[in-house]
Parts: sequence; structure tokens; C-alpha cells
Amino acid sequence: MKKRALLISLLASAGTVAGLFASGAANAQLNLKQFGIGGGDSAAEASGAASPGGLSQLLQTYVGANQQVLSGQSTLASAMGMSSAAGQAQQAAGLLAGGGTPSVSQLTQVGSTQQSLSQTLTQASASRAGGAAQTPVNRQAFSEGLSSLAKGVSQYSSMQSGLGSIGQMNPSSLLQAGMNPQTMQSASYIAQSAPGQLQSLMSTLSSAVQFASSHGISVPSIAKSALGGAQ
Repeated sequence: MKKRALLISLLASAGTVAGLFASGAANAQLNLKQFGIGGGDSAAEASGAASPGGLSQLLQTYVGANQQVLSGQSTLASAMGMSSAAGQAQQAAGLLAGGGTPSVSQLTQVGSTQQSLSQTLTQASASRAGGAAQTPVNRQAFSEGLSSLAKGVSQYSSMQSGLGSIGQMNPSSLLQAGMNPQTMQSASYIAQSAPGQLQSLMSTLSSAVQFASSHGISVPSIAKSALGGAQ
């Protein structure tokens, strides 16, 4: 009788322990869900920005957008006879061409160059608006540069809805889920920098479109839609 009672007691204890483990696992899953990891019903994961896969996708989109922008800036600069500026854009694009996750240092350098080129191109467009005698503009190349720049601006715009979730990331939870620390750092940089970069690029694209329109240069439809869609 005593053996039977002891066996029942042991089984009951085992059930209690199993229940505690199950409860702990459920809580852990819930904690991860609120940061967009696991499950599929959290607001963070719905946006796709706060999950490991979402952050990686965001980074890829950002790199692709900058490659398009720098290509456009290089082509526009070449079309206006500014070979030095075109070379700077190509050099910056090279920092993103190696594959893998770019570091914050690389992204900062690319962003700085991109901002500088935006100012240079905007000033060049304004200085030539009066029709002063300068190096002739390659019309076809300028139109191609507008197209590439507009594609980059459109990609920048597509990222904006996902940037807010990055500020709500829980680094420790993401690390436990296998997130690369460099990816997290780069994503944080993007969240802080992308909105300002988009505004600068919008201004550059707008100036370039105005310049093209006033000089009889074909303005690609994507340039017009990018200006409308990003506002």
C-alpha cells in the first residue's frame, strides 16, 4: 500500500514539473513573439522589420536602394561632365558590392558620399538653370541617370513603413534567435539615417527633373511617379 502511494506521489510530482516546463516554454515563446520572432500574430512580425528575416531583408533593400542611387548619381554626374563626382559615386558603390552584411562604418561612408553627391548635383542643376555656357549635357545619359536615381528613391520609400519597428527591437531576444550582431547594428543605423537620406534624395531628384524639363531632356515616368509616391 505504501509503495502504491509513493508511486502515485511521484507521478503527480512529475506531472507538476512537466506542467511548469510547459508553462515556461509558453512564456518564452510569447516573449519572442512580441519581438517578431516565432509565431506570426505579433504586430512586429506583421511589419516584417523586427524579425531576424525581416531585418536581413530590410538591409538587402537598403543596399540595393543605395546601389541604384549611386549608379544614378554617377550617371547624372557623368552626363554633366563632372567626372570626379562620378568617380566618387562608383567608389562608394564598390563598398556595397562585396556581398554579406556591410558594417556600420561602410554604411556611414556610403551615406556621407551619397549626401555630398546630392548637394553637388543639386547645386550643378541650379547653376546651369540659367543656360550659362558650360560643358554640354549628355541628354540620353542624364535621362538614364534620372531613371536609376528614381528607382533608388522608390526603394527607399518602400522601407519607411518598416523602420519604426526597429526602434522596438529587443537585442537580447534577437541574439538568442541567432541574429548576427553586425546585422542588428547596421539595421539600427538604417533606421536612424534612411528618413533623412530619403528627403535629401527627393530634393536631388526633384531638382534633376526640373533641370531636365527645362532643357528638353526626356523625363522617365518612374522619376515622376517616385516624386509623387515618396511624398
